Amino acid sequence: MDSRRHEHGAGRYVVGFASAGTKSGRSAPTASSPSRWGTSTAGATPEDASRRIVSFVSDRPTIKDVAERAGVSIATVSRALNDKGDVSVETRERVRQVARSVGYSPDRAARSLSTQKTRLVAVVVGDNAGHRDLSLVFFGKVLAAISRRLAQSSYDPLLLQPSDVGLEHRFDAAVLIGVDDDDALVAALTSQHVPLVGVDVRCPGARAAYVGSDHADGVRLALAHLHALGHRRIAHVAGAANTVAGSERLSAFRREAAVLGLDLSDELLRQGDFSSASGYRETCALLALAQRPTAIVAASDLMALAALQAIRDAGLQPGRDVAVVGFDDLEAAALAHPPLTTIRQDRQELGTLAATRAIELIEKPDAAPRATVLPVELVVRGSSA
Repeated sequence: MDSRRHEHGAGRYVVGFASAGTKSGRSAPTASSPSRWGTSTAGATPEDASRRIVSFVSDRPTIKDVAERAGVSIATVSRALNDKGDVSVETRERVRQVARSVGYSPDRAARSLSTQKTRLVAVVVGDNAGHRDLSLVFFGKVLAAISRRLAQSSYDPLLLQPSDVGLEHRFDAAVLIGVDDDDALVAALTSQHVPLVGVDVRCPGARAAYVGSDHADGVRLALAHLHALGHRRIAHVAGAANTVAGSERLSAFRREAAVLGLDLSDELLRQGDFSSASGYRETCALLALAQRPTAIVAASDLMALAALQAIRDAGLQPGRDVAVVGFDDLEAAALAHPPLTTIRQDRQELGTLAATRAIELIEKPDAAPRATVLPVELVVRGSSA
């Protein structure tokens, strides 16, 4: 949507994942377990297992095999597979075709040594709302989209918690989710010149991109919808104040409510944290007011779904007695009773764009990082009928 121009540092953060077993995180086959190439080694001696492993490794196609079949030198094969500019298009395509036909793929460790890149992108998922499970509920679709987009460009995601990130890890860039803007982790990665992409996290530094939803417009759409239905006493159950989503949605609610001339008394502004428990608690408090609201805008679907239950538990009918609008459009929203009116975020596009920005920062270090704000959509269902 818009771009922010920065000066770029030339450094690359050397960070990759150290896991038990092999570098990929998979355990090596043992003499008592089926090997990953399909031959059971149960009952075999260590010498038998060793011979099978040696046979497997020696049967793998090598760069020399590709060079011989393509009729070029080993150096040409290496340059072609690494997209060097001094190889003709015709030769590059021939080499790639031969590599595919013989099943050859460059060894990641060797490529990492030669290119100084790991082709790993860390995806750091925090719990700055106080509930890690909530981050995964919303961001599950985002993570899947990140993984798919990275794979399209031959990168792998490395899922980490903030506490996992350390000097023993190697990666080429990091996507940050559920982390505060001023978290020490952000400062540490920035100081190491790590390319960063924040999903609803505004990272400082010359090599930091931002991807998020238009939270303010989502609140505007929700309030305009309720106002058009005749609601004038509308409450807001806010999300965690230390998050971009929570703070921007609360600010937008105050601003848009003032524009519409709605009651902005403090009793109608309740502080939640995106969780179901906080949504239920704050809705109960709103319903206990001498003059309860006729509608509630919750900063997350989880809080909105809990609000529906709190309204029912108070002997009222959601949608008829108190309208409810959520934010996110989780899968459960359409299955609620009544179905939940909500603001839909394009979680798949959030993940795809986050991965794309990370790849751009890695492969185009001189390009200006971009800030992208995705549009949202009002989905009207029975909870605001």
